[in-house]
Amino acid sequence: MSVIAFPKQASVFQPVAHYIRLGETSYRKVADLAAAGVIQSKRFVVDGSKIAYQRDIIQMLQGLGAEVVLDPRIIELSARRKCAGLASTAPWAPQTRGVPLSPDVFRDRNPADIYGAIARCAVEYGVSAVLSPSHYLADPGFNGWQPIDHDACLLLRRALDSEGGKTIAIDYLVAARLTDFMDENFRSKMMPNLSDLPYENLWVRASMSTPIGPLNAQRLVRTLSRWHNIGKPIVMDYMGGLTAEALVGMNVVSGISHGYGEQSSFTTTKWTDPPDERDKDKSSGRAMRIGVSALGCTFNSAELDVLLSAHGAKSVLLPNDRKLLPNGVEDIRRDPRRFNIYDAQRRMAEINAVPTANRPDHFADQRMREVVATANKAAKLNPKSDIAEAKNVDLTKLRARLVKFSTTSEKLRGTYESLAQERTEQGATVRAIGDLRRSTPLNQTGTE
Repeated sequence: MSVIAFPKQASVFQPVAHYIRLGETSYRKVADLAAAGVIQSKRFVVDGSKIAYQRDIIQMLQGLGAEVVLDPRIIELSARRKCAGLASTAPWAPQTRGVPLSPDVFRDRNPADIYGAIARCAVEYGVSAVLSPSHYLADPGFNGWQPIDHDACLLLRRALDSEGGKTIAIDYLVAARLTDFMDENFRSKMMPNLSDLPYENLWVRASMSTPIGPLNAQRLVRTLSRWHNIGKPIVMDYMGGLTAEALVGMNVVSGISHGYGEQSSFTTTKWTDPPDERDKDKSSGRAMRIGVSALGCTFNSAELDVLLSAHGAKSVLLPNDRKLLPNGVEDIRRDPRRFNIYDAQRRMAEINAVPTANRPDHFADQRMREVVATANKAAKLNPKSDIAEAKNVDLTKLRARLVKFSTTSEKLRGTYESLAQERTEQGATVRAIGDLRRSTPLNQTGTE
């Protein structure tokens, strides 16, 4: 296979594409923030499982001139552990809840007509692009998804063209373990097969068995740099926080995609197991985690309250920006999602303000210097034990986390400094994602 060189004559300031996932549980809250102008990005992902309830939201986004990408949730609908969950309300989900989509459903001319159903939905709602019907390629229950996914991209293109969606683009989604993406045999099988498909951007979801530490950080950056041989822009899906900053800062991805409160990490533990029985005595949903970007960590609201009870904690952990927190900590307590969005956008703006070729050194030096300094200060904080008791937070474990991250952050900084030197010597920048692919307003799709 021929090697495609990185583009070396890219724009001096190449913008990072920031896709915001509306999610399956919090889409109203995220949409309200977009309508209020809090969210600055004009790129959004809607889920097929909830699109029937989002007609007004999509119209609002179209009015803003936004790009709207449809995720048909095929990965989830084809997994035993996921198919009975929120994804099961997609129009093309199996009629029997809890039964995953079988490989035969994705064969050409199957009576289920899954490609036609996705295409008609895309046309009806006037989306800009659709993620190709893809599967988790390390599925222990079936090892033949890759050729099916290859053909699915072609069959979806045919269905879109047939249903009046010739202007709707396809982005190809690859989901696998990080170890798979690293594997040369996996790459040698995948990359040639991707070269003949009608898609614009490559979306990557990588499942990792351990958190992002120095080793996985190195693996992820080096692996993604090799995937640029396909000659397409890469969007890292289900990835936010410091790791997402690192990937765009190291010039190995052209964009990131994540939600706020959900869809920000991809895990495949117990993939073939049935879903856990729901405990009716426990509240459903996940507690919103609050990002402390200066530290590169997240905490739940109780943990953050405990940390902020320590003397000097606010100046260490929170941004000193009255525009961001005009009323101080109360703004975080009142609307943590708004704070997370503002802070994430602030970090992306900082990266966009750095010349593309200088971003690896800038991230490794300045950004990680801030993280290490904050982590060292945070490890010395002395939160109040009575506040921890009142909030039902194990103070010993919380302190241990901070001490551990102080050590880890220093190692991460060394890892990113080494990677930055590699990236600078390569002189490589990523391929820019194209201009916004405007979605078609509903009254122009030919549907009522």
